[in-house]
Amino acid sequence: MDGDGTSHSTNRTRSRAEEVIEQILASKDGRSLTKMSQNTYSEQPILRTGADFARERAMRRQEGREAARNAREQRVERRHQQASVSSSTWESSAVPESAQPAWPSFSFVMPSFFAEDSMELADSELPPTLQELRHLEKENLRPGELFCRQARLAAKFEDNLPFEGFHPYRYLPTYKDLGNRELRGYFTWRAAWRRGMTIDVPATYVTILAFELINGVGATPGPEVLACLRALEQRCAEQDAHGIGPSVTMDLRRWERDYAICMGLDVQQTVTETDRAFGAGVETLRAMERAELSARGLLKDQQAEKVPAPTDDEVMVAMGNVSTMDISRSPFVRAHRESFAAVAAAVARRMAVHCNRRRKTGWVDGLVGYRTSWPFTPLAGVPLEHGWEGPERTVRVCPGQTVSFRFGRWVERQAYSTTERSRELARLLRAIDRQMRIDWVFGHPLKEQVLPRYLQKMVAEESQAQHEREEEAERRRFKVDLSKLGNIRSAAAVTREALLVDEEREGYVPGDVAVEPAVAPPTPAPAPAPQAAGTPLGLTEQERALLDALLAHKEAPATAGTSLDMLVDSINEKLFDLVGDTVMEFGDAGPTLVEDYEQDLRGYLQP
Repeated sequence: MDGDGTSHSTNRTRSRAEEVIEQILASKDGRSLTKMSQNTYSEQPILRTGADFARERAMRRQEGREAARNAREQRVERRHQQASVSSSTWESSAVPESAQPAWPSFSFVMPSFFAEDSMELADSELPPTLQELRHLEKENLRPGELFCRQARLAAKFEDNLPFEGFHPYRYLPTYKDLGNRELRGYFTWRAAWRRGMTIDVPATYVTILAFELINGVGATPGPEVLACLRALEQRCAEQDAHGIGPSVTMDLRRWERDYAICMGLDVQQTVTETDRAFGAGVETLRAMERAELSARGLLKDQQAEKVPAPTDDEVMVAMGNVSTMDISRSPFVRAHRESFAAVAAAVARRMAVHCNRRRKTGWVDGLVGYRTSWPFTPLAGVPLEHGWEGPERTVRVCPGQTVSFRFGRWVERQAYSTTERSRELARLLRAIDRQMRIDWVFGHPLKEQVLPRYLQKMVAEESQAQHEREEEAERRRFKVDLSKLGNIRSAAAVTREALLVDEEREGYVPGDVAVEPAVAPPTPAPAPAPQAAGTPLGLTEQERALLDALLAHKEAPATAGTSLDMLVDSINEKLFDLVGDTVMEFGDAGPTLVEDYEQDLRGYLQP
């Protein structure tokens, strides 16, 4: 029974499994799965070699070639069909309006284009000047010579047929590239531009007008042409700001600069302030680096000539111009400009020495690249009748950039290989700003940035050293409080009062002041005048008698009402401005003359 029961259960299990398989295969997904399995595994081997892949790749390449060949043949066939349709369209003039499509087709065959071409003017319908201009195109002339002759021919021509349509962008177009309607539209636009009555500046028309101006058509060569080019460039820049049309502003700026170089005009007017500041900053940093390395003897003999070192403030401004950071916006820099300049310049000098010793690239070269030079073609792309050569010369375009013409070749040189401002230098300046705010306890600290450890050490050391120098200078500074001068005068008056003797307190004044009232005449005239006439050098009779006795080596005469020591002091005061020293001394033996001034006194008193 067991064996029979087992066999019956196995049969039932197998039949159930077969039922499930049949249900799966009966479904749509099951059929697709079976088909995929057959396609994938029944037609292809389990293992594939490189030769199999190569054959498949060759087959796909061959299929691609055949598809491309078929596409080319179809395009050629469509062109022939379009040509036949267009010719029949031009010949048949009675085409019903209803037969034309209501909306333009965006397929390869675009009837609207043919309708537009049908409106193109023939050469015979052009004004005589433009007919002659088109006739020149049939002559075998160089492109530059052809354009110049056409420009001179139509220099004063004006038209009155504006071009109403889309201006396709053309690279360096000339008259030859314009259709007849667009050509008449150009001369209409040019007349309005010369009168200042146009606002729109299509790129094609602006380019042709610039070519005319550079060749001296429409303006006097020199500053007038440069002014006209600048007006075009400014108007194009305004149009670019509104996002209108393709831009030729960069081409105009380049042509302005090249024209100023060739004509010997002021080139710096054609360079933006940002470019000038960047070039000046690079030159200043290179001068700083060269001066520092030369002072430390790190340059070779042929490079070790003396170079004037820029000031700390100049180095700081240069670092700001070359970096992406505007240091003038920092509150700390505005409050402590000299301190920040000193620290920034010190760190820059240390970096120059560090890179010279430890790197193959200098510090400034690492920031803005190496000095570069390359052949220069002035007014590239402009159709010219003759080249711009002239005498040999070197033109300084802006700081850090020169253009020279030598031996028939133009060469442009720059002190940098990139005009992109340095983010690395901006991080360094911000680290200096952050560290100095901490040391000076100024405002709120800035967020710390990731810098190499050696650079952080340089910044911290230079900031701390500058802070200590300023603190030491502040301690040694002598300040005068003018508000306390009144107290000083009061204390001096008290001291003087304490030193006065009784006779001086009673109002007795020795010397010529005491005898002035006796000899002064009773007239409004000043009293000292007659006394000065009788006694030279403003001396009184007693003082003169004392000097005469001492000059004669006699004893001092007796004085009435005045002590000898007071007479000696009075004489020394009156003769001090004349001699510059005391001429009498009062010792134990009485008054005596200083021997060095005895002969001088004889000359003064006994002429």
